[in-house]
Amino acid sequence: MVVLAQIAMVAYGILLVVGGVMGRVKGNSTVSLVAGCTMGTCAWVGFWESLHDPMLGFLIGAMVALMLAGIFISRFARSKKFMPTGFLLLVSMIVGLLCMAARKEAEKSLDMPQALVNEREGKTIPRVFGPSFGRSSA
Repeated sequence: MVVLAQIAMVAYGILLVVGGVMGRVKGNSTVSLVAGCTMGTCAWVGFWESLHDPMLGFLIGAMVALMLAGIFISRFARSKKFMPTGFLLLVSMIVGLLCMAARKEAEKSLDMPQALVNEREGKTIPRVFGPSFGRSSA
């Protein structure tokens, strides 16, 4: 789930940037270009941060996607057109839900009990079982 959400954030960021560029080219909308590039970059920042701190990275990704879903809901209610508003609403909801699920999975793995293993020179070294997100293990 974690890797799927990370891939979704990268693809979502690309989609947002391309959508902003298309809005500039087709509709001569500078606002679309700036908003698309800004939100696409935020999605990429969420991905990058999820590699080091998945709790924060997936929170960023979920916030970007669900905030945009709210914007696209209002636009879809006005336009009633699936392309591009309905499509972006659907994708934003999916990415937001994936990020929330991945964040929950990362939270579970960080809360797993630690077993003390590998005694060396009288020291016990904690080891995390399951995916280790940023924790060093011996």
